[in-house]
Amino acid sequence: MWNWPGTRDSDLDYFLHFAGMQAEVLRPQVWVAYRGNVPEAMLISRLEKRRIPIRLGYLKLPTPRVRLLNVVYGGWRGSTAKDTTEALVEEVLKTLRCGEADVAVCERLAANSQLCHTLGALPRRLERGFCWEQQNHYRLRLPGSSEALYEMVSAKRKANYLRKERKLVRDFSGDVFCQWYRQASPVIYRDLEFIAERSYQRGLGVGFQDTPELRGWWDLAGSKGRLRLCILYVGGKPCAFFAGEVYGGILTGDYMAYDRQFASYSPGMYLLVRSLGELCDCREKHGILEIDFGPGDSELKSLLSSSITQQSTVYVYARTLQGVGLNLIFSLVFLAHRSAKMLLARGNLLAKARRLRRKHASRNLAS
Repeated sequence: MWNWPGTRDSDLDYFLHFAGMQAEVLRPQVWVAYRGNVPEAMLISRLEKRRIPIRLGYLKLPTPRVRLLNVVYGGWRGSTAKDTTEALVEEVLKTLRCGEADVAVCERLAANSQLCHTLGALPRRLERGFCWEQQNHYRLRLPGSSEALYEMVSAKRKANYLRKERKLVRDFSGDVFCQWYRQASPVIYRDLEFIAERSYQRGLGVGFQDTPELRGWWDLAGSKGRLRLCILYVGGKPCAFFAGEVYGGILTGDYMAYDRQFASYSPGMYLLVRSLGELCDCREKHGILEIDFGPGDSELKSLLSSSITQQSTVYVYARTLQGVGLNLIFSLVFLAHRSAKMLLARGNLLAKARRLRRKHASRNLAS
């Protein structure tokens, strides 16, 4: 059943690796639904004791440590029949009702999925919450050639991109190239850290961090032939990178960053257009059919994506005092966040807020 279609996050090797390396994981928790003697579906989760990260806008809010049943992204494998889904959801509810967990989280469910519908139809409002976390998820189905990829970009944006590309090549005497890697070496970690420490993400405290946990994960991905790293070198120095993992022909992007000193050249855009163009033209060599840019809005994602789906991270709460309290707090925060985001989007203020945040992060690094 682990070989049935699913996501990278619910892959057996990936799932066990992270369950074993993270101290907050108490145990794996996996259910299998049978129809007679035939396995029909499985639900993959971890029982953890940790804080749930929650933000209001860009403000990170403090939360208590809770016993969390974490259903991993893509953790449903198999039949999505209504009665099968209801049977597995009932097992999740039993875990909450017997006190093993305070809250269950189902990560990034497609809004039209049977699991999302079943959770949304729970009769007790105090269990299913009043408001959920929602995000757009961006994907790119790779076209047959780099020329077709370039055609996806509007004429105005393409002209701007080509102008910056010519300037980048001219200013550095043509010493500009992208290189793909399938294994991470000490030299590559050094180059990635060189870029990351000069990126706006580092000023925000997010993004790539060269840690033993990450190296362990990438060693596993490299041994399976799944790791993909692409680095842009300019003038003999690393300038930008894109890092991800291939699973089932889909390249999931995990990290991307660029040296903010090169911001006027839009190196992130240059890197993506060039590297994805190579994936289109050398499809047999790379074996990649689709790029998963992940959840969260950005200009680059909207520019290069061929599909956008809405996903919800669904919370189900125990019928305890702590569970009710978490329900009220989280629902209010999600509602406030969604309302503020919609209000800012009307006047195009959301994009301006993101740019200001990046500038502030860059100033923090410079100081």
